[in-house]
Amino acid sequence: MARVELEADRVSMHLSPLDEVLTLHGSLHIPYRHIQAAHADPVPETWFRGFRIGTNIPGVKVAGSFYNGEGVMFYDFHDPARCLTLELADEHYRRVVVEVDRDQDAAALAAQITARLPPAAD
Repeated sequence: MARVELEADRVSMHLSPLDEVLTLHGSLHIPYRHIQAAHADPVPETWFRGFRIGTNIPGVKVAGSFYNGEGVMFYDFHDPARCLTLELADEHYRRVVVEVDRDQDAAALAAQITARLPPAAD
């Protein structure tokens, strides 16, 4: 689970200490200019297939870096219905998916992030 903070120029995702161990990764900080889309749709099971560095216990926890035909993805969740997904460009990860803290709403965060994205270049 992650505590998501919307800062002036970036989104910060602070992982719990246990999740830092399970994902083999610390907190994430992503500039708005590198975010192509943000949404809160439930995570499809087909997304977290492929070679991984981290944890994948079906039905319990998906956490870490996953490598597949689309690129490198970062996942940290237990409940796929409580996730915030960021589609990225010019970052190590192509996609970041985190389950938000219980007192946060993934759909509201996705809407707030989308409102902060710079206009798309034509």
